[in-house]
Amino acid sequence: MKIKIIAFALLLTTFFGCTDILNISPSSDWKLEEYYTNKAEVEMALAGIYSKLANNNLYGQTLNVLMEAGTDESYSNDGAFSWNDSRYEISPSDDGIRNSWAQFYSCIQLVNLLEKNMKPEMFTAQEYNEYLAKARFYRAFCYFNLANWWGPVPLRLTPSTQQTDNNLAATPVLDVYKQAEKDFLFASQYLKHAKDPDYRPGEPNKMAAHGLLARLYLRMGGYQPYLSANEAECFFPDNAQYFTKAMEHCDTIIYQDAWHGIVPFSQDSLSYRTHFINYLQDKYDTKESLFEISFGYLSNLGIFVSSSLGNINGIEFVGTTNIPRGFCKINASVALYNLYMQNPADKRMNWNIAGYKNNFVNSLNEFQMSYIFDKPLDAEYGPGKYRRWEPKDINTLKNAPSGKLVKGEYTILNNTGSATDPNYTSINFPILRYSDVLLMYAEAAIGGRYGTAEPSQKAMDCMNAVRQRAGLADFTTTSHDAFFNELVDERLRELCFEGLRKQDLIRWNLLENKLVHLANSIKFNAAYNPNTAVQLVFLEATTNFDKVRNLSLPYPQQEVEINAGLEQKANW
Repeated sequence: MKIKIIAFALLLTTFFGCTDILNISPSSDWKLEEYYTNKAEVEMALAGIYSKLANNNLYGQTLNVLMEAGTDESYSNDGAFSWNDSRYEISPSDDGIRNSWAQFYSCIQLVNLLEKNMKPEMFTAQEYNEYLAKARFYRAFCYFNLANWWGPVPLRLTPSTQQTDNNLAATPVLDVYKQAEKDFLFASQYLKHAKDPDYRPGEPNKMAAHGLLARLYLRMGGYQPYLSANEAECFFPDNAQYFTKAMEHCDTIIYQDAWHGIVPFSQDSLSYRTHFINYLQDKYDTKESLFEISFGYLSNLGIFVSSSLGNINGIEFVGTTNIPRGFCKINASVALYNLYMQNPADKRMNWNIAGYKNNFVNSLNEFQMSYIFDKPLDAEYGPGKYRRWEPKDINTLKNAPSGKLVKGEYTILNNTGSATDPNYTSINFPILRYSDVLLMYAEAAIGGRYGTAEPSQKAMDCMNAVRQRAGLADFTTTSHDAFFNELVDERLRELCFEGLRKQDLIRWNLLENKLVHLANSIKFNAAYNPNTAVQLVFLEATTNFDKVRNLSLPYPQQEVEINAGLEQKANW
């Protein structure tokens, strides 16, 4: 029977130009059994699958910026309805919840279509397994994130072809994680290594699968808030096994394979900055970046992707279309500023916190650049990690009267993105970096927050390799708790604004604690004024947070209405 493949019609319209589409057979002539019959079709399908992640509904803005805010790392400065999710004013009908859910499942649907219909006899065994490994890598990544953010979710492993296929109850989280584990293990066996001569930067690779398995196991070993109202029961059976597995996969990357790495401080004292410049300019440092959402790679293939990275979470600079536009809707937190100021020699501090902005002043009819690094309660205290521009001379700005320069000169760091919309960028987003692998090894070695093992020398070496690159002295202790507490801080210093903090805090059962700490950091700052509206917005993440409801998201209302097998969570 001939079936219209609507998903691929949409995919093709994003992949090809209009002229190409006119040369394609009508979709009514397509048959599932006739698609995926050659390399070009399969590679096109895989690019379409990948593009589902490179979208403002996921890693262009919603999941990694909007939903990630509301921790000791960042909070929104915007009290508008569209930023409710960042302040825990959450509703099942929220656009962010609905769209991110739909985007993950759209990606999964395309993987399931490929898995079902790609014919082994049309390819060599190596080609077939490698294509399947890429697809399953994406599916594992989607299910891992769905379970992290929503808890129990429907587990769909075959294509949905009619409405009744949508009627599927939520699967227990452990089973969802085990499916992600199965897919990642397959990917780790058959994907190319990033060092292979025919590997294409931006695509999944072997060590990325090992690294994401480690991240999966750390989550499986940690706190599971949806299991019980009793915190003591919020752990999977024999959860210590997962820390052992996480350490094994990190060991594979660090000590057995030993190809990936970071540029040490002795070789480049600004190597942290240098690495992130690569993301801004669509360059690939495959030694340190094991996997990233590559908006540039997909754009170069002709696929439309949308990203507001460096804009919505960038440095304030709003005006004409010929500037590196930034709206700064997310602030670097006072708690992050305070943490860095405990050791201002940290080379990551001035990259992750910009400390400047450029506002158009009507009375001057010009842009006025301001130095605000020591004003963490400024309304637009932007993260610097994905900065699109910087002052030509930060010291000139810093030493200017009142730290302000009219028509201050600047250097553009990112000029990629949409030719027609200055709000879109093609900044790549890091999913897994080598420094994260080092810190995961350190955490796994002590069994996480609730373990009892003292840090081994290897665990300390791994954490100190990250610290050394930042210009910090080694940290040494024999105490499990002291090492874990330092690890919590080190992950914030190193990995802030990379979409990891909230899920880290949830698996450690520390999100509520850190939000209390955040509120105190705001209120104890010398510039705090309870009558300043934007400062009250900063505090809303803490005042609105409800531990019973906000450690996972509600199911999208639309999904509950069309999926007869899915019941909304309690308290929603």
